[in-house]
Amino acid sequence: MRWSALLAAAALSAAALAAVEPVFYADFENGYDGRSGAGVCTATVEGAPELADGQFGRALRSGPTTGYVYYPVAGHLQPVAGTVEMWVCLVDWVPSEDKFHVFFEAKNRGCLYLYKYFQQSNLLMLAAADTRGPYYSAVMPLQWQPGEWHHIAGTWSTDGVMVYVDGRPMRKLPVQAELPTDLGETFRIGDHPWQFERTTSSLIDEVRIYDRALSPDHIAAHFAGDYGFTKPLDAETVLLAREPLPTEGVLEVRVNLNGADVDDERVAVEMALVGTGQPLPAGTVATPVTGGQSTVRLPLPTLPGAYELVAGLLLDGNPIGEKRAEVIVPDTPWIGTSVGTEDVVLPPWTPMELDGSTVRCWGREHDFARGPLPSGINSAGEPLLSGPVSLSVTAGGEGVVWATTAPRASLSEARTRVEQTGRLTSDAIECRVSSWLEYDGVLWTEITAPRAAEVQRVSVEIPVAAAHAIYRHRYGAAWNTSEVTGNLPEGAGVVDKSPFIPFYWLGDNDRGLFWFAESDEMWPNRGAENAVEVERRDDTVILRLNVLAEGQTLPDGWKLAFGLQATPVKPIPKDWRRHRLSPGRQSTVSVIWPTPEADSLKYFGYPEATEPETFQARVDGLQGQGIRVVPYLCLTYVSEAAPEWTFFRYGWAMGPVDAGSGDVARYGAGFAQASPLGENYADFIIWKTREFIERYGIDGLYHDQTHPYTSARLEAGVGYERDAKRYPTFPLLAFRDLYRRMYAVIKSRPEETFTMAHMSGKVTIPILAYDDSYLDGEHFRGLIKDSYMDLFPLDTFRAEFMGRQWGIMPYFLPEFRPPYDTQVEPTRGLMGLLMVHDVNVWAIWCNADVVNEAFAALDEFGYVDADFIPYFDPKPPAATDLQDVYASAYKRADGAVLLIVANVGREDREGPFRIDCKGLGVGADTSLDWPSKETIALDDGSLTLTVPGLGYRMLLLEP
Repeated sequence: MRWSALLAAAALSAAALAAVEPVFYADFENGYDGRSGAGVCTATVEGAPELADGQFGRALRSGPTTGYVYYPVAGHLQPVAGTVEMWVCLVDWVPSEDKFHVFFEAKNRGCLYLYKYFQQSNLLMLAAADTRGPYYSAVMPLQWQPGEWHHIAGTWSTDGVMVYVDGRPMRKLPVQAELPTDLGETFRIGDHPWQFERTTSSLIDEVRIYDRALSPDHIAAHFAGDYGFTKPLDAETVLLAREPLPTEGVLEVRVNLNGADVDDERVAVEMALVGTGQPLPAGTVATPVTGGQSTVRLPLPTLPGAYELVAGLLLDGNPIGEKRAEVIVPDTPWIGTSVGTEDVVLPPWTPMELDGSTVRCWGREHDFARGPLPSGINSAGEPLLSGPVSLSVTAGGEGVVWATTAPRASLSEARTRVEQTGRLTSDAIECRVSSWLEYDGVLWTEITAPRAAEVQRVSVEIPVAAAHAIYRHRYGAAWNTSEVTGNLPEGAGVVDKSPFIPFYWLGDNDRGLFWFAESDEMWPNRGAENAVEVERRDDTVILRLNVLAEGQTLPDGWKLAFGLQATPVKPIPKDWRRHRLSPGRQSTVSVIWPTPEADSLKYFGYPEATEPETFQARVDGLQGQGIRVVPYLCLTYVSEAAPEWTFFRYGWAMGPVDAGSGDVARYGAGFAQASPLGENYADFIIWKTREFIERYGIDGLYHDQTHPYTSARLEAGVGYERDAKRYPTFPLLAFRDLYRRMYAVIKSRPEETFTMAHMSGKVTIPILAYDDSYLDGEHFRGLIKDSYMDLFPLDTFRAEFMGRQWGIMPYFLPEFRPPYDTQVEPTRGLMGLLMVHDVNVWAIWCNADVVNEAFAALDEFGYVDADFIPYFDPKPPAATDLQDVYASAYKRADGAVLLIVANVGREDREGPFRIDCKGLGVGADTSLDWPSKETIALDDGSLTLTVPGLGYRMLLLEP
C-alpha cells in the first residue's frame, strides 16, 4: 500500500476511530527518499544500494557489496516509544549463518537495533541506554529460506521491547528495557554486516516507522495488509505493569492502553490493590491518561500474601471493564541472614601468617618491608615481582620521591585477614594507603591523597618478572577474548594498551598475577588508549595504570582502589580427574538442567523443585548409582517468574534479561541479571539455595553466568554518576563475596561435594576461586567447524584453559554443530588437544563415542591420580620436529608412563620421534601401543611415529 492509499484509508475511517499513521514511510518505488507528514524525507546513500523487484513493486537491495540508506532522526524517531516494521527477503543467505544482518540501526547515547544475531537463527529487537550496554532484547527464532518475503517489526516503549515475525510477537508481554535518551542525527535502513565480512545481501520493502509501540493486533493486521486497522479500547488487552518499591513501601502501577486508537482525554483509570477477588473500593479516584498511559502509586501491604491489582477503565466517564493482575508480597525469613558469612578459613585454604612485614597465605607470600605497597609477591615457589609495586606522581611539575616505612599490620583472630595502614610521604604531597589481604590471596588496596588537586600525573606500576609474564589474559568487551589471551606481544617498550578495563592477568604455565579494579570513576585518564598499558623492559614486564595525565584533574574525594591476586589460588586435588560429567563413560556428576518437567526446577535456574516428590525421586535415583547430583543454578541471574524477583526487582536488577535462549523460553519467563549489591539480594539467594540443598540432599552446584557483569543501575547498588550521566561499574568484590558465601554453604555439607562455574572467555579468578572447577569454551559456539586450531593458537589455550596456573579444575565445553558433531575427526582432534594439556571435557555437542574411547584408554592405564608432565615442561617427555605434533605424559606412582602424542593439524604426520626415557625413568628398548598393547621397538628411545591428522597416539612405557 502506497502513501496516498494510506491517507485515503485513514480518511475513510476517521468518522469512527482514526487509524494509526506512520511518521516515516519508504516504499522505494521511485528511489530511496522516504515520506512523512511533512513531505519528502531525503535519503543519504552510503555505497551503491540498488533497486530491485520487491514484495510490492520495487525494493531496496542492500548489503556490503551494494550499500545502505540513512534518514533524519528528527521528526521520525522518538527514544521514548516507537515501532519500525518492514518486509525482508533473504537473497543469498540463511538465518543459521554466523553473520550479523542489521536491518535498522539508530544510536548515539543509547541505541535501537532490529537485526539477525550472528550466532543462532534469531531476530532481535534491542534497546540500550548506553551503547556499551547493558543491552535488552526481544528474540524470535527464524526459519526462513532465500527468496521468501517476511514481515518483521520491532517496538520499544517504557513497557520494554518486542519483536515480531510475520505478525506474531515473540511472547505475550514486552521484555523490560532501559531506553536510549538520544538517537543521534540519522538512522540506517539496509542489511549491514557490522564487524563480520560477508558478501550476501537482502531485499527490503515497505519500511514504516510509528511514534508509538503498536499493539500486537496492529502488527498482525499490517502483516495481513490491513493498514487501515483500528483497535478499540479493550480492558482485556491493556498492559498492566506493576513495580513494587519495598524500600518506599509503595507499588508503582502503570496502565498502557496497548495501542488502542482512542484519544487520551476520553479515558481514565481507577486503580487499587485489593484482596483476591475483591471489588474496586467505592470512591477510588480516577487518574487521567497521557500518551496512552496512566500511572499511580499505591501503598504496599505489610503482610505477606497474595493480592490483586485492579484497574478499572472509564471511557467518556463510563466503566467499560477491568484488568486484574496478581501481586504477591513474599515471606522474607532470609532478610538479615548470616548464612555463609562465618569468619573461618574455608577448605582447602590454610590459616594466614603474619611475620613482621611478611604475610603468608596458602601457596603465596607477600612482603611489605619497603612500604605499604607490596615489594615482593611469591607464588608456587617463585617471585612474581621484579621490584616493588610503586605509585608514580607528578606534583608541582616534578616527580615525587617518596619516603616509606613498613605499614602497621594486624592479623584477625580467625587468621582469615590481615589489615594494614601506611603512608607515602614527600615534601609535595602525602598519600594514605590502606589494604587488606585475605586467605584466598586477594590483596585490596586503597590510596587517598588529601591534596589531590595539586597533582598533575598519577600512575601505578606493577613490575612482573618477564620469566613469569609469558602470557596475558585480559578483559575484552567481546565474549570471545582469544585476541587478548595468549602470548604477551613480542618486542620492547609498550606491547599492549587499552582504555580502562577491569582486569589483567600476567603469568606463565604455573603461576601469575591478576590485577583488577571495579570502577573507572577515579581515573580521569580512563578513556585514553593507554589507561592500562604493558611495557617490556629488559627482564621485567610492567603493568602500568595511567590514572591521571597532564591537563586532567583528580576528582574531589579521590580514592584509587584496586586488587591483586597471585595465582594459583588453591591446590587442585591430585585425583581431580575422577570427577566426570554425564553423559559419558563412568560419569560421576550429573548436571540437572532446568526444564519445565515435573522432576526439574520450578523456574529456570531457581532453587525450587516443580514437584518435590518427583524431583526427590530423581535425586535418589542418581545418587543410588553413585552419581553426584549437581543442579543448574545461578547466583547472577534470577527467573522473572520467581515471586521474590517480581517484588524486589527494582532494587536487584542490573538490567539485562535473557528472554530468547531456547531453554529459558520454554519456561515462558525471562532470566534477569541480578546485582550482588542489591539490598538483601545476597541474603535471599544464599538462604534459598541452602534450603534447597538441605531439603533434597544436593551434592553440588553448577553456577552458570559466572562473568564480571557490569551495570550503571544505581538503584541496584552499581554504577556511578558523572556530569549528570551514569557510568557502569564492575562489582567484582561483591560477586566474590556472594560466591564465597555459597561455597561456605556447600562445603559445610558432611558428604563430598562438587561445584562448577560456567564462564567462557573471562577467567575472573577472585570469583572463580570459590568453585571447584570452571567450564570454558562456549564462546566458540557458531565459530568452530572441525578444528579449534582455526580459532586460536596453543598459547591462547595454555593461558586460559589449563587450570593449573589458576588453581581450579579445568573442563572444556565442545561446541561442534552438524555435521561436525557426529564426525570422528573433529572430536578426536579435540581430545588430543585436551589430553596434552590435562583438561577434562563435558561430552556434549561432540561425538561422545570418541570421547569415551579416549577415557577408556586413560582409565585402563590408571591416569586419575598420575603425575602430568606436559610438552611445555622444562624437561618435556619427548621431542619431535613433526609439525603440529605435541607429546605430554601421565606417570603413575609405580613409574609406568602413558605418553599422549597429539596431532592438532589436519594432515597426517610421520617422522622421527624421541622419548626422554632416562628423564622419565622408563626402558628405552620397547613400548606398547595403547590400548592395543602391540609392541613397538625403540632404538634408545627413538622411533618413527605416524600420527593421524586431528588425532593422537598413546604409548605405554614401563620402568
